[in-house]
Amino acid sequence: MTVSVSPAQSAEPRSRRALHSFRAAAASCLPAPRLASAVAAALLLSATINPADAQRPGGPPPRPAAAPETPPVPPGPFPMPDTTKRMHIVPGDRHGPSAFPMTHYDQVRPRASGVMDFEHYHTSEEIEWWMRKWAYEHPEFISLYEVGESYGGRPIMQMTFTNKSTGAHTDKPAAFFEGGRHSGEITSTESVLWLAWHLVENYGRDTAITRLIDQNAIYLRPLNNPDGSDMYRLTAQTNRSTVRPHDSDRDGLLDEDPGEDLDGDGFVRQMRQFVGEGKGSYAVDDRDPAGRVMRRVGDGNGAYEVYPEGTDNDGDGRYNEDGVGGLDLHRNYPYNWRPEPGKDLTGRGYTQNGAGEFPLSEPETKAVFMWLITHPNVGVVNTMDTAVPMHLRGPSTCEEAECMFPKDRMLYQYFDSVGLSFTKYPWAGDVYRTYATRTPVNPFTGDSARPSPLFGHSPDYGYFQYGAIWYGDELWNGGRERDYDNNGVFEQWEVSRWCHENYSGDCFQPWTKFQHPELGEVEIGGFNPKFYSQNGPPEMLEQWARRQAEFNLFMAKSLPRIEITNATMTSVPAGARDSATHEIRVTVRNTGRIPTALEIAQRVKAVRPDMISARFANGSGSRTVGRAEEFHLDGGESRTITVRVRRGANDRSNNFTVRAISTRGGIAERTVSW
Repeated sequence: MTVSVSPAQSAEPRSRRALHSFRAAAASCLPAPRLASAVAAALLLSATINPADAQRPGGPPPRPAAAPETPPVPPGPFPMPDTTKRMHIVPGDRHGPSAFPMTHYDQVRPRASGVMDFEHYHTSEEIEWWMRKWAYEHPEFISLYEVGESYGGRPIMQMTFTNKSTGAHTDKPAAFFEGGRHSGEITSTESVLWLAWHLVENYGRDTAITRLIDQNAIYLRPLNNPDGSDMYRLTAQTNRSTVRPHDSDRDGLLDEDPGEDLDGDGFVRQMRQFVGEGKGSYAVDDRDPAGRVMRRVGDGNGAYEVYPEGTDNDGDGRYNEDGVGGLDLHRNYPYNWRPEPGKDLTGRGYTQNGAGEFPLSEPETKAVFMWLITHPNVGVVNTMDTAVPMHLRGPSTCEEAECMFPKDRMLYQYFDSVGLSFTKYPWAGDVYRTYATRTPVNPFTGDSARPSPLFGHSPDYGYFQYGAIWYGDELWNGGRERDYDNNGVFEQWEVSRWCHENYSGDCFQPWTKFQHPELGEVEIGGFNPKFYSQNGPPEMLEQWARRQAEFNLFMAKSLPRIEITNATMTSVPAGARDSATHEIRVTVRNTGRIPTALEIAQRVKAVRPDMISARFANGSGSRTVGRAEEFHLDGGESRTITVRVRRGANDRSNNFTVRAISTRGGIAERTVSW
């Protein structure tokens, strides 16, 4: 059963339009740094301390209100899968169906009710249940709150891990880790969930974890795209990112040609049709011992044609070319954004598939952007996907030697190497060259790979405008476990062979005859598209989720952290020109590996300079004099700063507080006696 909902222009709120769709159905992811500075000035906001505010006796003005925390409540019954539910409704008005049969995959079924395991893929209901449970049981260091709404009106939930008794999370260095941006790249969600579980299990038991949460804030968003994620886990459908209807084939229709599970096995695989020797473009790859994998050999050189499983719903001769959605949340970031193909009015400019109507047009991307831009204390970010696998970072549009500051590039390269030591991925580095050329020769055309730009990418925004260590790592390898012929290229016959040797071939459905309504006799089969090609078999899930999370944890432990190691005060001889009565020498140190400001962050003003201020008793009349010295600290660097103060005539206190203030290094205080 499928239900078609015709697109309609409506002024109703999106959530109401989605509800109407539901009722109808039920009834039936580059310029040089100095140029980036000019662009960033228009986009970057700052919520840190103004140097002028530091002179005020009472300290800085109040901050804007933080995101409202969801009051801790019992999580309720554990949400085991409802196998009686028959249909899943995808929000949005489209020319194709919005209702799809439920699949009830074994791969998304918990091993036991209410017991955490990483041998299955968690549904959104399960994920949110665990988040509520953790926040309810550990309110002293876990907060749960909503940071936005998805396209379909679903809440996007996030957790903060920090010891609340040691200060506000906004006063501490912070890291942000996101999963579930792309509908089907669900291994990334599992890695964020594993990290959350690991922190819960080890806080108060493991010294390093306890120190991390006592001194820092860790923001975890396991599922930034609940609409697409549910569609992927609960139906045979797949798509790139958001479920917002999209005209992917540019024929004027929205989502009119999705894939179809014709044989009812719960997956949209492949179809092959024998058309005669010398009449097709595919052949059975004779290198595959199982004789299953099809190899593209060029027009007129094979005996088969291969199609994605489905029918040609719009009659254009193509299959599944315009399924649900089509936008790419990882091409929707503001830095170096480009319009989609057909929307560059000159026809000569760069375009970007899936970019959206404008930068941050999608609520899921905007929810990440707004959280980070209002929380400039975040110094490390990883917004993860699948399935290259690679520690993926900027730049995405230029050579890193030309457009990154050398000190920043060296730091990124250090984290590249550390990441590989945890995960053993085959690649780490920039998008523009390393990612684009990871396969030296195109197996279909024979052309040599060359650097290629990718626009609107989060790691580029993260470095060139937000000024942070920002990765967009890719988990899982699509079964590319062994290069049997040692030629440096993982080919599909090798993926099939490894599957056959290690999983008895269960990740590949044998070709089975099917009478197609348009093509006639075909065979349906191929790799499991969800739990082998795009994500691993559940048996392999935990090791991939854990290794990536361990690298993210290492980066969080590398955050800058400002400390006051010494503060001494001496009297100033009477009659000083600046009216100072005392001089304080404050020694501060960055105990982290990461600088309090990357070079790019300093250039584009992503963070304010570090500084020293003083807080005096109200009404004392005491104050600092002169302009506060501004500085930044490299990883492990110490510096002594001189602050001159004038003690007020009415100051009867015995001491006051010296404060070291850093956007990304946090706040440190020390009491000084007169």
